[in-house]
Amino acid sequence: MSSVGTISLPSLTVGGNGQVTVSNLVNNLDPTAIVNALMTAESIPQTQLQAKVKTEQSALSAFQNLNVTLQALQTSAAGASATNGLNLLTVASTDPSVTATATTAASPTSFSLQVNQVAQAQVSVTGVMTTWPDSGGAITIVDSTGAAHQITAASTSISDVVTAINAAGAGVTAAQVASGTDASGNPQYRLQLTSTQTGAAAAFQVYAGTSAAYSAGTATNLLTQAGAATVTAAQDATVTLWPGTAAAQTVSSSTDTFANLVQGVTVTVAKPTTAPVTLTSTMDSGSITSTASSLVSGVNTLLSYISQQSAVTTTQNADGSSTTTAGTFTGSLLIQGVYRNLQSAVSAPVGPGGTVSPATYGIAIQSDGSIKFDSAKFQAALASDRAGTIAAVQTIASRVQAVSATASDPVTGTVTASISSQQTQISNDQSGVSNWTTMLAAKRKLLTAQYTALVTTLGQLQNEQNYLTQQINAMNPSSSN
Repeated sequence: MSSVGTISLPSLTVGGNGQVTVSNLVNNLDPTAIVNALMTAESIPQTQLQAKVKTEQSALSAFQNLNVTLQALQTSAAGASATNGLNLLTVASTDPSVTATATTAASPTSFSLQVNQVAQAQVSVTGVMTTWPDSGGAITIVDSTGAAHQITAASTSISDVVTAINAAGAGVTAAQVASGTDASGNPQYRLQLTSTQTGAAAAFQVYAGTSAAYSAGTATNLLTQAGAATVTAAQDATVTLWPGTAAAQTVSSSTDTFANLVQGVTVTVAKPTTAPVTLTSTMDSGSITSTASSLVSGVNTLLSYISQQSAVTTTQNADGSSTTTAGTFTGSLLIQGVYRNLQSAVSAPVGPGGTVSPATYGIAIQSDGSIKFDSAKFQAALASDRAGTIAAVQTIASRVQAVSATASDPVTGTVTASISSQQTQISNDQSGVSNWTTMLAAKRKLLTAQYTALVTTLGQLQNEQNYLTQQINAMNPSSSN
């Protein structure tokens, strides 16, 4: 706090020669320091409110972090608890050029196929030209359905034609290829034209001329001119299922990927094969174990965060005393309820009639409140009782999902509601801080005016003090000696 200075009382003294001196009518008065000191006292409620807002914002951040983590846990738990959510399979192939992935809709199975051909994009090259054959720079691309797409280049220069084709989005890209010079020394070019997609449906023709000229049969098909050629024809990929049997069936795809070739199994081919390839889908115990482990880890992350935010800390002060500080979640029945519910969701019995401890599957609560996941024990249970182990994990995941949703649902979640309430309180307190700023500014203005007036008055008194001193000295004859 600033010092307000000192105000000495007036005094009257008579010297040895009889001269009278009046002093300290006003002395050491500092009006600015006085106003600052008064304003410091006046602003204490605002300072306290600002500190309260800071504490509230810190608490809000902790609740928001918890809510985000709860929502992420809800999403992962919902995936694990969904029908076939843990029906995780891996697919092995007898040929590395044929790979496959399985979704949760797949079943353990084995089937054979032979790759006949892979998908190709059309690549065609025009004959040699110095400028585009159509004087108006018109280009017409005709797709595999016969639909004509007209493009108009800025000029007949080959570079402008290439730019126009590439910007048109007509399913074809163009590249300019230098091809020497003509007899007059003019540079010649060819165009390499490539379909942007693979598959038979991506086939195209390119004409010099408008779409109307194409329809009238007067446009020039550049891919049938001298020197033109189709380097690679557009084609679908095809495979034959169960080759060499009466059940043989050919399937085609515009790309090298065959989605759901067998239910839930997507196959990707890289080259034709000379012999049948066998694909076998089996339970992916590694992925199932990883999913169960991730679920437990997600719960542990939340439990650990709640414990950290609930911890009470004690610090030693310089004077030897100690200060105890409660955590953000300390004493919160809401948060402690979330903690207990999550623990119960993981550790409560599962199985028919709720008679089997999750510890049977390597999932057990520890003395510190955390959940331990024993990977080896889980995989052993999975190997001996696949259905029962998966059912147990799905039961736990379903319970975790329900607890997380109850707390973090965007509309009805208990933690969400608490966050909304905190945000409202912070907004109200911030408005209070703003109102205090306005009031304190007015108060400072008033005090400044009052003390400025006081200084003026005291200055006048000082002048009167000087005058009185002169008059008294004048009346004392001995003062002039």
